[in-house]
Amino acid sequence: MSAETAVQAALMAALRTHAGVQAIFGANARVYDDETEAPAFPFARLERHECRPMGASGGEAQEHIVTMAVSSRYGGLREAKEALAALRLAFEGADWSEAGRHIVLAYTTYADAMRQFDRRAFRGVIRFRIISEEEAS
Repeated sequence: MSAETAVQAALMAALRTHAGVQAIFGANARVYDDETEAPAFPFARLERHECRPMGASGGEAQEHIVTMAVSSRYGGLREAKEALAALRLAFEGADWSEAGRHIVLAYTTYADAMRQFDRRAFRGVIRFRIISEEEAS
């Protein structure tokens, strides 16, 4: 499994199983990494996963920048901010052992919530930075 796939799978598992995330997005944790037709509000979706090599050899470590977006319609700006906070807490408490890689660093770099142009929906954006290395053999 590639580093990108392994880290993304571990991240999504951590987000979907976190009690705080489930409290906001429902027991099935509407946190998607694929296209879902007409999802119920609120929901979160993985929008982007950038990956670039790091380290002297160019392949021993990778930097992952993951952007998640929250869509909220009924709870206003408060709900969007609470959703972002739940995602951040789940990320900070993630068990990275499932990633099959050594996670050197993992932190939130950005979060913001704003009203959409339709004036009914709110959008939140949160960005995570993860540095992973190959497991020592």
